[in-house]
Amino acid sequence: MARKRDKRPEEIRYLLNLKGKTFADVDRSAALRDGTSRDTTRHPHEEGEKAIAEALACEAKDLWPSRYDANGERLKPQPSENYTQRPRLRHCQKGVAA
Repeated sequence: MARKRDKRPEEIRYLLNLKGKTFADVDRSAALRDGTSRDTTRHPHEEGEKAIAEALACEAKDLWPSRYDANGERLKPQPSENYTQRPRLRHCQKGVAA
Protein backbone atom coordinates (compact mmCIF):
# COMPACT_ATOMS: atom_id res chain seq x y z
CA MET A 1 0.00 0.00 0.00
CA ALA A 2 1.34 3.40 -0.98
CA ARG A 3 2.08 5.78 1.85
CA LYS A 4 0.06 8.99 1.87
CA ARG A 5 1.96 12.19 1.19
CA ASP A 6 2.18 15.16 3.50
CA LYS A 7 -0.16 18.07 2.84
CA ARG A 8 1.63 20.92 1.12
CA PRO A 9 1.80 24.30 2.92
CA GLU A 10 -0.60 25.86 0.42
CA GLU A 11 -3.10 23.05 0.98
CA ILE A 12 -3.01 23.64 4.73
CA ARG A 13 -3.44 27.40 4.21
CA TYR A 14 -6.44 26.68 1.96
CA LEU A 15 -8.02 24.37 4.56
CA LEU A 16 -7.53 26.99 7.27
CA ASN A 17 -9.03 29.68 5.04
CA LEU A 18 -12.10 27.50 4.46
CA LYS A 19 -12.61 27.60 8.24
CA GLY A 20 -12.06 31.37 8.28
CA LYS A 21 -8.67 31.07 9.99
CA THR A 22 -5.09 32.07 9.24
CA PHE A 23 -1.73 30.83 10.49
CA ALA A 24 -1.62 33.92 12.74
CA ASP A 25 -4.98 32.92 14.25
CA VAL A 26 -3.59 29.46 14.99
CA ASP A 27 -0.47 30.94 16.62
CA ARG A 28 -2.54 33.26 18.82
CA SER A 29 -5.05 30.60 19.88
CA ALA A 30 -2.29 28.16 20.83
CA ALA A 31 -0.03 30.83 22.40
CA LEU A 32 2.74 30.04 19.90
CA ARG A 33 5.46 32.41 18.71
CA ASP A 34 4.45 34.36 15.58
CA GLY A 35 5.15 32.29 12.45
CA THR A 36 5.36 28.94 14.25
CA SER A 37 2.34 27.36 12.56
CA ARG A 38 3.43 28.63 9.13
CA ASP A 39 6.92 27.19 9.67
CA THR A 40 5.39 23.93 10.90
CA THR A 41 4.00 23.29 7.42
CA ARG A 42 7.61 22.88 6.22
CA HIS A 43 9.51 21.71 9.32
CA PRO A 44 8.45 19.39 12.16
CA HIS A 45 7.24 21.17 15.29
CA GLU A 46 5.12 19.15 17.67
CA GLU A 47 3.15 22.00 19.24
CA GLY A 48 2.57 23.64 15.86
CA GLU A 49 1.33 20.36 14.38
CA LYS A 50 -1.13 19.92 17.25
CA ALA A 51 -2.38 23.51 16.95
CA ILE A 52 -2.98 23.27 13.19
CA ALA A 53 -4.68 19.88 13.53
CA GLU A 54 -6.93 21.24 16.28
CA ALA A 55 -7.84 24.27 14.14
CA LEU A 56 -8.73 21.93 11.27
CA ALA A 57 -10.51 19.42 13.55
CA CYS A 58 -8.37 16.52 12.35
CA GLU A 59 -5.33 14.49 13.41
CA ALA A 60 -1.80 15.79 12.81
CA LYS A 61 -0.83 12.35 11.47
CA ASP A 62 -3.34 12.85 8.65
CA LEU A 63 -1.70 16.13 7.64
CA TRP A 64 1.91 14.93 7.94
CA PRO A 65 2.08 11.12 7.68
CA SER A 66 5.87 11.23 7.22
CA ARG A 67 6.20 12.60 10.76
CA TYR A 68 4.30 9.69 12.35
CA ASP A 69 4.69 5.91 12.42
CA ALA A 70 2.07 3.36 11.36
CA ASN A 71 0.53 3.41 14.87
CA GLY A 72 0.09 7.18 14.79
CA GLU A 73 2.94 7.88 17.20
CA ARG A 74 5.14 10.86 16.40
CA LEU A 75 8.62 9.88 15.20
CA LYS A 76 11.46 10.88 17.52
CA PRO A 77 13.88 11.81 16.15
CA GLN A 78 12.31 13.02 12.93
CA PRO A 79 13.80 11.72 9.66
CA SER A 80 16.29 14.18 8.19
CA GLU A 81 14.25 14.50 4.98
CA ASN A 82 11.54 16.23 7.04
CA TYR A 83 13.89 19.19 7.48
CA THR A 84 13.89 20.68 4.01
CA GLN A 85 15.31 24.04 3.11
CA ARG A 86 12.95 26.67 1.84
CA PRO A 87 13.76 27.67 -1.72
CA ARG A 88 15.52 31.01 -1.66
CA LEU A 89 13.93 33.80 -3.58
CA ARG A 90 15.92 34.87 -6.59
CA HIS A 91 16.48 38.40 -5.28
CA CYS A 92 17.89 36.99 -2.00
CA GLN A 93 20.53 34.82 -3.65
CA LYS A 94 24.09 36.04 -3.43
CA GLY A 95 25.45 37.48 -6.64
CA VAL A 96 22.08 37.81 -8.39
CA ALA A 97 21.07 41.32 -9.39
CA ALA A 98 17.58 42.42 -8.40
